[in-house]
Amino acid sequence: MPPKAEHWRYGKLTYSPNPNLQTVQSWHTVQSMSRRERHRARKRHEIKMAAVRLALASGPGEVTVDAISTAADIAPRTFFNYFSSKEEALTPDSNWTAQELLDLFNAQPADESPLRSLRGVARQIADSYAPSPEELELWQRHPELLTLAQPEDEEEIFPALIDAVTARLGDDSPHPIYPSLLVTSVFGAMHCAARASWSVPGKTVEDLVDEALDLLERGL
Repeated sequence: MPPKAEHWRYGKLTYSPNPNLQTVQSWHTVQSMSRRERHRARKRHEIKMAAVRLALASGPGEVTVDAISTAADIAPRTFFNYFSSKEEALTPDSNWTAQELLDLFNAQPADESPLRSLRGVARQIADSYAPSPEELELWQRHPELLTLAQPEDEEEIFPALIDAVTARLGDDSPHPIYPSLLVTSVFGAMHCAARASWSVPGKTVEDLVDEALDLLERGL
């Protein structure tokens, strides 16, 4: 279990000692997650933070799986039940699958524009891109770690949403490349806003995502 005073985030799940503050960024609830899923989320977070703190103390190159395992009080073989490598433990988590994002898009009002629906999706998932203070410090010191992150279902996410936008538009698409341009632009704006939130004081990820999408919606 994490320290009782600690608040932590794992992907879509935010953990707090106060159960009323636990939230999930999709249609799920914490209560709908099995005890096993919650335990796995907590344990993965503990291992990840052990890795991050070691990397802050001695540099990512000096961190080993054995050292992470010792710090997290687990066996090295257990580490590989949660991460494929030490690099995965030191990079941003992949928070959303193609199916989850597609379901969020399809849950938006069917009569609104695809841009408004994608904006609704972006608002729902923005907070899951906010790192912990330790992660932020690590990535600011070692930005090369960010280049190692590979979003889960990367090859499936954009095609799935592009197909959904194409279906929503039907014959009303202004140009054959419009659905692809729209999806990649919205997610590009969201990622820029998430990165900007690390260095813009007084602004949350949600604030900056809204501002970025305002600019996009006005046509930059």
